[in-house]
Amino acid sequence: MAICTNGFTSNGKNEPRQLRCGHSFCADCIVDLHRHAANNTIPCPNRCGLATPVLVDVDVPKNYALAAAVERNEQQELQQLTLLHKCATAAHSLTPPEVAQVMQMCGLSHATDTLPNMRSRLHGHLTSSIEGSKVTRLHEMFITKSTRDGPSYGDFLRCVGDASGLVFVVIKDKYVFGAFISTSIQLPDDLAGDNRYECDVWHFSLAGHFRQLTKIAAKGRETVNVAGREGLTAAGAKLEIGGCLDLGCVPAADDIRSCYQFIHSGDVPEGYMGVRYGFANALFGGSRMFMADNVEVLSVA
Repeated sequence: MAICTNGFTSNGKNEPRQLRCGHSFCADCIVDLHRHAANNTIPCPNRCGLATPVLVDVDVPKNYALAAAVERNEQQELQQLTLLHKCATAAHSLTPPEVAQVMQMCGLSHATDTLPNMRSRLHGHLTSSIEGSKVTRLHEMFITKSTRDGPSYGDFLRCVGDASGLVFVVIKDKYVFGAFISTSIQLPDDLAGDNRYECDVWHFSLAGHFRQLTKIAAKGRETVNVAGREGLTAAGAKLEIGGCLDLGCVPAADDIRSCYQFIHSGDVPEGYMGVRYGFANALFGGSRMFMADNVEVLSVA
């Protein structure tokens, strides 16, 4: 009988249960082992030679020491995810110890971490300066119940200006994700037209999809399509990034928080825990079209 490869959890169907030989397996696997056991005896799947007699599943006790270690790891992961979420939504409020923790988590504590390396780890754009590579926060744009910057396409263009190396961070409920483009926003000459050009593009997840910050493997130069102030792209958006993330989508095109997003199934890294649809494509926002709670733009300079 096959044993699952799922990680242990401190409680529930994946909590560790310990056989008489000392080897531990998740509660779900113990149930299956008992179901297929002969003479109410579970042989160890590790083939150590020692069997465990059971009448009911609960006869196999929980491994409390291992469960406690798993719980400590769960709490640490939760603290890290909470810190990542704070990075994405309120980086200006990070305390010095939190900044140090972010740098340690992302490997940004050494001068040898060059700008390309910082980008690949992403969190560098949420700290103020790191060993000669300056990261500038443009505006905490489009925060719910805030009118400081505003959610319109015009507000977006005004705030971003001609800055390049743009990081777009999208927040929707528990999900935090986005995309990076190496160039600036290049408007078309025609107010009602659009401008399609290529640059370095990659996508990422900060929270809600994987156990850790995850960068989607970059394909090199991809297409960015920018609509004129009075126009839309062919896809019905104000901004298309790499064909995977559109901002300012119809029917609420003038609100940059109106989004369309998906990642092709073949590009989704292992360990994805979020929503899928169709041919197993990943929906980082929980659905293909959604209204984000917040869209934030930062510049890596």
